[in-house]
Amino acid sequence: MGEQIKVADVQTIERFRASLLVASETFGLALEEAEGEIERTLAWVESDQPDFWRKRIRKAQDEVVMCKSALFRKQEIKATADARPSVVDEKKALDRAMKRLEYAETKLRNTKRWSTELPRQSVIFKGALSGMHTVLDRDVPRVNAMLKRMTEHLEAYLRGGDESDRLLEILGTSSNMRRGGDMDETSAAAEGAADEGTAVDSTADAGTPADRTTSTSAAPESDPQTPTEGTP
Repeated sequence: MGEQIKVADVQTIERFRASLLVASETFGLALEEAEGEIERTLAWVESDQPDFWRKRIRKAQDEVVMCKSALFRKQEIKATADARPSVVDEKKALDRAMKRLEYAETKLRNTKRWSTELPRQSVIFKGALSGMHTVLDRDVPRVNAMLKRMTEHLEAYLRGGDESDRLLEILGTSSNMRRGGDMDETSAAAEGAADEGTAVDSTADAGTPADRTTSTSAAPESDPQTPTEGTP
């Protein structure tokens, strides 16, 4: 195998899995609370606030009418030129009533505007949270199951069980490691074949001079100093 797995503490994986589940539950509750808050806000803006500000407008309108009547009555009082009644307080009261009416009318307009805008923003917000829902509903359970299997097989591996292949499959590295092992075996076989070929070549080279020596000794050359028949 091209790589090895060094396991220092299996319980670390189990603690991480427990923390993952706690975080998943926390995020899930936060999402539910956020979505519930959005629904409550929508109901508040669309139902409660329009009724509230309509009542405030009617009340402010009544105050304006009352202040105008008080001012009119004060102005109609007949008096001498030197003893004209003061209408300062009535005018101040009318001004306050007019401001309250204007404030209530502004709030009602804003409420109507947000009754249209807030649902659209709610849809955008929920769309942005869809990725988190996918992580919590699909990815976290899958990772949890993988970590659980990994812990079980690591414990069996440490006890001496034959769990290496299954463990590597869970870790997602078995294919790469096996390819590395096959390459090592192929390389070793190639090197062995090369060494064997080299040994055969060496034996053949070593036998060639011996063959030549044997053939030479079998057919020795004639002595030039020995006279042959018919030679004067």
